[in-house]
Amino acid sequence: MRPGRRKTIDKKLSAAGRPARFAFGAGLVLATVGCEAVDPTRVNNPRTTDADLAEAADLTEALLPGLRAQFARMINAYVVAEVITDNYSIHGTGIPVDLDEPRRVTPDYVNSTGTSVTGVYWNVQELRALADFVIDEIAPNDPGAPPALIAEARYYRGMAFLTMGEVFSYAPHEEDGTPQPSETALAKAIGDLEAGADFGPQADAALARAHRLLGDAGAAAAAANAVLSSASDFLFAPSYDEQLLTNAPVTFLVLRALQDMQPLPRLDFLDPKYTERDSAIPVAKAEEMHLILAEIALAADDMAGARTRLASAVRLAGERGTVFFDEIDERRNADLSLRPRSSNIMVRADADSPFRAGLVLDRPGEGLSIPGVSATSLSADSVAALSSADELWHSLWLARQEILFLEGRRLADLGIKLPMMLREIDQNDNIDEGDPGTLPVVPGHVPQDPRYAMDIYTPRALYNGGDPGVPLIETRVTIHVDMNKVLVDSNASPFSH
Repeated sequence: MRPGRRKTIDKKLSAAGRPARFAFGAGLVLATVGCEAVDPTRVNNPRTTDADLAEAADLTEALLPGLRAQFARMINAYVVAEVITDNYSIHGTGIPVDLDEPRRVTPDYVNSTGTSVTGVYWNVQELRALADFVIDEIAPNDPGAPPALIAEARYYRGMAFLTMGEVFSYAPHEEDGTPQPSETALAKAIGDLEAGADFGPQADAALARAHRLLGDAGAAAAAANAVLSSASDFLFAPSYDEQLLTNAPVTFLVLRALQDMQPLPRLDFLDPKYTERDSAIPVAKAEEMHLILAEIALAADDMAGARTRLASAVRLAGERGTVFFDEIDERRNADLSLRPRSSNIMVRADADSPFRAGLVLDRPGEGLSIPGVSATSLSADSVAALSSADELWHSLWLARQEILFLEGRRLADLGIKLPMMLREIDQNDNIDEGDPGTLPVVPGHVPQDPRYAMDIYTPRALYNGGDPGVPLIETRVTIHVDMNKVLVDSNASPFSH
């Protein structure tokens, strides 16, 4: 069916009762969320209309809780998207299994509403649209709006554009708008984050990320150093609500009977990073700033500076501490066979790498020590001993993968971009199937043969049977491909282009 024909049908369906696209600016309706939500009309009604808002006082302050809640939803969906990378494989029914293969991700994957953790596109656009409303329509007519709240709103819109630029190759920035390239989204993010600098060092941290993605070493270094000057152990990690706005990854890591998200065996010691419904998700932290500065130094052939910064990131990650967790996950594949789950197992990153101990924990088990903010298998001493540029680059990519685990960065580090959601393609007259942004963008260095290549390890049969308590018959596991080595060989750093 030709795209124009399908759009005609879709518009008829919309007229017959299809859900409205209020995420993209149509007839804004704000839903209150959680105990912090404010109803500016003082009416016990979960939805607030434009007419209500016109009669309310302190409009900007009244709408900020909705922005904060939508920001939390966006982060939820953003981090769950790591299932598309080599960090996790999918072994359950709660997440579509085709997400394990980047080239098989279709617009159907993001054809979700805010109730779905896979709705990253919906949630990014929803945050952008809500922030537009507060910044462009409400704040100018609210003379008493505190500047700090306006700065906070600019931060949230900046984060929407930053995430849009990280995750999508093209996306419209307004209802029925023409899709814009990721570079434009990142430039808009920088404008908002600079305007929202008074919100705190988290704005500088986001600026460092945006400038890094654009390859601007000077601006990225300035922003990263500003964060570290504010606090050497800086951490911005908003908490979730146990009942109304929960940490979504916890559902797939802990709460479901068959945990959908299973980590690559060499990352087992990091999982589950979030253990409770209200667990905080790190959005910005000092370790990432050190890693950005190390990357800048490496790209400039400053080996000593790179070692110093990388060691600082590793050292700080080791000081973050752990939480104790009673683990019931039996570490099973989709066919219920057992995955690596014994500390006796050693893992190597590929067939040419050494086997390493300490990467797999004993599961199930009581009182497992799990890092909730940062951790890495590297040590500061091992980093100091690195002599070649390739060794340092590999350690940098590994440190980014481990220290920023389940914080969303791996997708962009691998160079993978997702398509827009299907409803946007269907209903936006400026977009046709096959246009930029309607298909996933996957670099050639991401393997596609065999299928699920990034998640494969051998041998698959490690236990004499599939029941709990069965003996371990193999203690050495080899990952099929070391994507960090691939990133080194591909010269993948934005600062190297």
